[in-house]
Amino acid sequence: MARKLKGIAAAPGVAIAPVVHFHPTLDHIPTWKVGPDAVEGERQRFASAVQEVTASLVGIQRELASSIGSHEARIYDAQLAILHDQRFGHDVEQEVRQHGVNLEVALQRVIARYEAVFTAMENPAMRERAADLRDIGRQLVGALTATERGKYTANGRDYLFVADEFLPSDAGLLDRDHLRGIVTAHGGKYSHGAILARSMGIPAVVGVEPIVLDSTTGVEAIVDGDAGIVILDPTPEQRAEYERTMRDQRAVERRVAEVRFQPSVTSDGTRVQLQANVEGVRDLDSLETDAISGIGLFRTEFAFMERRQFPTEDEQVAMYRRAMEGAKGKPVTFRTLDVGGDKPLGYFRMPDERNPVLGWRGIRLALDWPDILYTQMRAILRASALGHARILLPMVTTRSEVVRCREVLDQLKADLRANSVPHDREIEFGVMVEVPVLVSVLSDLLPLVDFVSVGTNDLVQYLLAVDRDNQRVAKMYDPFHPGVLRVLQQIAAAATAADKPASICGEIAGDHWFTPLLLGMGFRELSMAPVFLPRVKLMLRSFTLTECADLAARAIACPSTAAVRKLVKEEIEVRWTRLLGAAEERRQ
Repeated sequence: MARKLKGIAAAPGVAIAPVVHFHPTLDHIPTWKVGPDAVEGERQRFASAVQEVTASLVGIQRELASSIGSHEARIYDAQLAILHDQRFGHDVEQEVRQHGVNLEVALQRVIARYEAVFTAMENPAMRERAADLRDIGRQLVGALTATERGKYTANGRDYLFVADEFLPSDAGLLDRDHLRGIVTAHGGKYSHGAILARSMGIPAVVGVEPIVLDSTTGVEAIVDGDAGIVILDPTPEQRAEYERTMRDQRAVERRVAEVRFQPSVTSDGTRVQLQANVEGVRDLDSLETDAISGIGLFRTEFAFMERRQFPTEDEQVAMYRRAMEGAKGKPVTFRTLDVGGDKPLGYFRMPDERNPVLGWRGIRLALDWPDILYTQMRAILRASALGHARILLPMVTTRSEVVRCREVLDQLKADLRANSVPHDREIEFGVMVEVPVLVSVLSDLLPLVDFVSVGTNDLVQYLLAVDRDNQRVAKMYDPFHPGVLRVLQQIAAAATAADKPASICGEIAGDHWFTPLLLGMGFRELSMAPVFLPRVKLMLRSFTLTECADLAARAIACPSTAAVRKLVKEEIEVRWTRLLGAAEERRQ
């Protein structure tokens, strides 16, 4: 009997194959007392285990780099950093020395303490780093106990990986040629396992009901990595439906490849700026600058979060110059430090807040600690001498915040001029629209800025009062809500009236089902994760601007989210399917 299970969509695509269960092999941890004279021996065991696990991880990394690319394989750098962290080694040794326990037990205790710190964080991406710690602990204990995890050969048959969680080291043990999908009872879409699945092009659904672990090995299942659904023992009708979906996806992949480097214009010639969101200089290595009009969002906070202390001005200048060079003359929008709330800094003590997402974060924090803002803005200004840079302020709620930041910028520019330091004297200055109250006063702010960028992830979350990472209410997070569409329309109208460009830099910018609606509202700049660029480009090239305006007006007038989605399905999805079908006929 078919059973449909809901989870979190972690990697896109559809797969149909038999289930194969995987379980940790380190169920038994040996325990014994360690006297003072044996501590050195345990320390030597630890060093040997670290060396063995390092060699294993480097081997997996090199192996995967040849198939998914060296940039994507860098996720193993996080585990290698944990392995060789001096504090980690010191804490493990202290646990052995102070409590007289053997190394295996000491590792368990230290990993558990570290894991508790990460799981308590608000930022879902940081919470998922706890999985890396568990993986390191499992590998070290395996090395210490000489417990080797055997490779799974799959006997040449396709299969679905089903387990409690998918950890990066698992990738080195699987027959990846026949791995068709990944299903886990735990984990999130920001985990390194999920990132790895996306890099390998393997559909994945995580956070599925634990009942999936009780399913029989060998039972056929469907993994829908787009909708976050797993169907155990599907009916013939369900299988046929998803087989059609898989054929359509292959058609999409072929069609989007054809338009990858073609102009971003609607079918009647209206140009749309498609830009990339970048999380750090490492993302620049794989960026296809010929396919984008610029970097619409450079998240500077990730460079801060990876450090043990605040980067100096010169260190920041080097990073921002690297971004400018990577953009090859195209504009780069640097969002100023957006930490606090769900993105804490380990070296900067933040106050305990009952609701940190609504607390001391973004521009609020920077204005209270002006040295942080001065240093970063000055560094961006110095880097702007290499090309077209833009400064974007996050979490803005009042006009006074914009005025104060503009004063800081003008003061820094005057100082650089006085000291003959090269910089772009006409650097653009903008604000993110992500706090709902800003929408109603946007017309008062627009004379102070050169552009606005809509952070739809937070804006939609605040508008709907829904934490999209909370599994209990995540299904209520739907940007197709007509109230959300009307707010977006307000923003676009205000920007157009003030003759200021407005971009979308949240996730809906990369949702091709949303593309005609955003164009119809008046947005002409969309910034997204590079992986979504081809589909969005294909979609916008399939509609005239008049058609987009008509669709947007009808969607905004809808009385419910269901009505909006019905419109999208009947008007946009039908056009998309027809487009792909025509392309396939031409190929044949």
